[in-house]
Amino acid sequence: MKKILGVNISHHVSFALFENKKLKEYYEEDRFNKLKGFINEDTDYKYKVLEKFKDISFDCVAISSFGRYGSISDFEIYQSLLKQIKYKSYYFDWQHHHVYHAVCGYYFSPFKEAIAIVRDGGGEQVKHSFQALDSIYYINNKNIKTLYKLYSNCRFDILKCKKKQKYINYNVFKEQEKTDCYFTNASVGGYYYLESTYKAGFGENGEGQLMGLAAYAGKNIDRKLKEKVEIGRDAQEKTLKECVQLIEKAKKYSSCKNIILTGGYHLNCSNNFKLVKLFPELNFFVDPIPYDGGTAVGTVLYYENY
Repeated sequence: MKKILGVNISHHVSFALFENKKLKEYYEEDRFNKLKGFINEDTDYKYKVLEKFKDISFDCVAISSFGRYGSISDFEIYQSLLKQIKYKSYYFDWQHHHVYHAVCGYYFSPFKEAIAIVRDGGGEQVKHSFQALDSIYYINNKNIKTLYKLYSNCRFDILKCKKKQKYINYNVFKEQEKTDCYFTNASVGGYYYLESTYKAGFGENGEGQLMGLAAYAGKNIDRKLKEKVEIGRDAQEKTLKECVQLIEKAKKYSSCKNIILTGGYHLNCSNNFKLVKLFPELNFFVDPIPYDGGTAVGTVLYYENY
């Protein structure tokens, strides 16, 4: 029986055990070490989840990340990890982070073909200055086709632009023929939501609080909360408008009416529900693990099937 272990070394470190292409077990490290949204920054860290797999020798370990930058590299992290696992071979790739999200959502969905819309908070690294925050894919059992990418350097702003730009087509970013790629230095989608969360004072992993407060807009509330509520409402309304634009764009690319919503932004159950209401002609499926934890699942399936 072929056994592959999928590992996500981004935030929400996760492990997915597959046997003959079927998901058998899934764990997140923060459930064991009690550190919410855990991301490993220690090359000597001993993964507590691996106690579950201590007697297994894997045919392959498939590892994903978002393209880590900083004092510790992806290479150092996964090399340390591999020393703690019995395996015959390994696969590592950080350049298909959004694809892994899409594949994970597709695996759990009931669809034979679908359009996967990926909206990320951290994004998919291209180089150390650019991140893909939004992506659209066509996916079925045999193929994944990139239809659209929105790249942003909003975290780095290396061009030192004095004002926000409209989207500009940059052919240099084309991954394949007929792929639409756009560049902006604006903050959009999941990253805008992340910025808003910090602006409201909730800090890391506080997006759910911001989403909850947004529902109180226009109501008689404490003055101290009013500013936070307005920040939440702005984030909800702005990013919902962007989602609508992405879906309209997806409809132009394909007649497929099956839509998968994935990427960390789509933990936003309030806006997900609004999208279902706004597009009754479409069949929506929300990835049950839309945040980076799900890429442990997506990486194995990408490695095996695509």
